[in-house]
Amino acid sequence: MAGMTRPLRTRILPILLLVALASGLATASAQGNWFGVRSGYPLGVTLHYGIANALSNGYDLRVSGKLVVDNAGSRFGLGLDAMHTFAAASPLSAYLGAGPSMEFGSGTALLDLHALLGGEFRFTDFGLSQLGLFAEGTLGATIGISNAASRFPTFGAALGVNWHF
Repeated sequence: MAGMTRPLRTRILPILLLVALASGLATASAQGNWFGVRSGYPLGVTLHYGIANALSNGYDLRVSGKLVVDNAGSRFGLGLDAMHTFAAASPLSAYLGAGPSMEFGSGTALLDLHALLGGEFRFTDFGLSQLGLFAEGTLGATIGISNAASRFPTFGAALGVNWHF
């Protein structure tokens, strides 16, 4: 990537995210996908779209867009998570995953690499099997690309809702 201008470098991940999303949407079956929203620590709001079995049988892809606010200001981010459900006993399931995200704003660019562990409760007993409430935690590292310090380890926690279709 030598000789490549900085603005072009910062556009590569969003372009790859869009290509991955388009590819997943083109090949995904409608059954098993989900859309959701989450918030937590660090303070922010994330919208995500999950594509069941997009990576392989049993391995899902979640594409996220987020807005993060902290003492350094506000940033917009795009991320990908590879996820796998390792335990399920209706209405509960537990999953793990990992992925990268990029955040831009307040004169900075950050690359976040993280692992996650979460669980979801589906409201099947209430006749709302499409609705899920989830909690997840993350452990990772943030690499400052421009005008930002790198941090290791980083921790996160989120609560959210999913709508499965």
